[in-house]
Amino acid sequence: MSLDWDFSTLADQLASAVAREEDDLRLEQAVYGLDALAERALQHVLARRLSADYEVAREVHYPSSGSVKLSHRARCDVVLSPKGSPLKLESSAPSLFDPQSSCLPEKALWIEVKVAYQFREGSVRHSGYGQQWRQAVVSDLAKMEADPAIHYGGLALLVFNESKEILQKDLELFEDVLMQKEVLAGFRHVRSVEILDRIGHRFCSVAVWPPIQRG
Repeated sequence: MSLDWDFSTLADQLASAVAREEDDLRLEQAVYGLDALAERALQHVLARRLSADYEVAREVHYPSSGSVKLSHRARCDVVLSPKGSPLKLESSAPSLFDPQSSCLPEKALWIEVKVAYQFREGSVRHSGYGQQWRQAVVSDLAKMEADPAIHYGGLALLVFNESKEILQKDLELFEDVLMQKEVLAGFRHVRSVEILDRIGHRFCSVAVWPPIQRG
């Protein structure tokens, strides 16, 4: 992949990852669906699927947080680099087995992956649904924008809900919040995948924003 990082392609790949995982669950006639997984488990699912096309690093410390105590340093959910060029981690000491081609942090794509659920188990509306779009996400994007060593970053938001119409309204409200908080985001790319309705969710949608393009 070009280091221009095509977010439309990334949205397609994330939606494909969701669709393949959903197909597997249906094939095994699973009692629980993707919407039963917590955020970290869903991040792991996406990372595993994306590893077919990229080198994938998980829970990577932000590059410019080196002066902070290790246990307090902020981490990014998923970092992608071209296949065959794993991310060069500052914590890794050089060795004879290092890959000949590694990817510097400023060339990699840093992605915060967040999840919002309209319903929770028992088909009860999730009281925190709206808040899931606001606090942690805005904080993560602001944190990413503030790191000068990250040239390519973005947000991937997985939304489980009952309709595309509700999704559209919620995305517009979310972007209003971003503007109010002065967090800059580029053009969003949205893909929706139909899922088996187990607790009220009929769609799992992926929305991807490229808020940083320092280049």
